[in-house]
Order: sequence, then structure tokens, then C-alpha cells
Amino acid sequence: MEDRVEENATLAAQVVAQRAKIETLEVERDRDIHRASHIARRDVAGQCRKVLESLKEKWANKKKEASVEIRLQEVVANIDLLNEIKDGGLNVDAELARLKEMEKDCEGLVALVAVSDWSIFGLGLPQVSEDLVDQARGSSVPDGVDSS
Repeated sequence: MEDRVEENATLAAQVVAQRAKIETLEVERDRDIHRASHIARRDVAGQCRKVLESLKEKWANKKKEASVEIRLQEVVANIDLLNEIKDGGLNVDAELARLKEMEKDCEGLVALVAVSDWSIFGLGLPQVSEDLVDQARGSSVPDGVDSS
């Protein structure tokens, strides 16, 4: 009977040791999950920042391109108009009335196609979801990895 009591005590001690080991592993797992999710959020934020900077640069270049194209079209139209006036094939009063009507139409079109906010802050940015955190739970980050 003494052997049995001793055996039970040994088994109980092993159970306590295993439970302590499980708690330690759970704490380490939770720490690894926290580090991995932090790293994932930082990586996603960095990638979004790169995309937004690229979009900002492309948008600025597109605005410059459109402005230059508009100026070119304006110069070509002025040259054509002056040539028609010079050649005597244009009634100035009729052309002025036609252009004033076109101006009204263009103002209406500008109002229709106006873009509310093209700044970076006006864009809907992706957020780190719980799915990414759940995916990170399956991975482990080594202890030496900087989590800042």
C-alpha cells in the first residue's frame, strides 16, 4: 500500500509539473502570437504606405500631364482660330456666341465629374483583420526577433 501511495504522489507531482509546463508553453505561444501579429500589422502598414506613396506620385504626374495636354489643346485651338480669322472664313460674332454656349456646357461637365477627395487621407485603407491574427497563431516568432 505504501508503494501505491508513493506511486500516486509521484504521478500527482508529474501532473503538476506537466500543468506548469503547459502554462509556460501557453504563455510563450501567446507572446509569439502577439509578436507575429505586431510584425504583420507593421508589414501591412509599410506595404500600404508604399502603395499610397506610389499612387500620390502617379496622381501628381497625371495632373501635370493633363495640365500640359490642356495647354497644348488651347494653343492649337488658338492657332486654328487665328488662321480662320486671318483667312476671313470666320464670323467673329457667331464664333463668340458658339464658344459661350460651349463654355456653359463645359462648366456643367466639370461639375459632374468633379472628384471629392483625391488625397491619401480620402482613400479607404485596409485594416489588419482578426483573420491575420488567427493566421499568425499558427506561426511562431523566434525569441530574438525584435517586435518594435
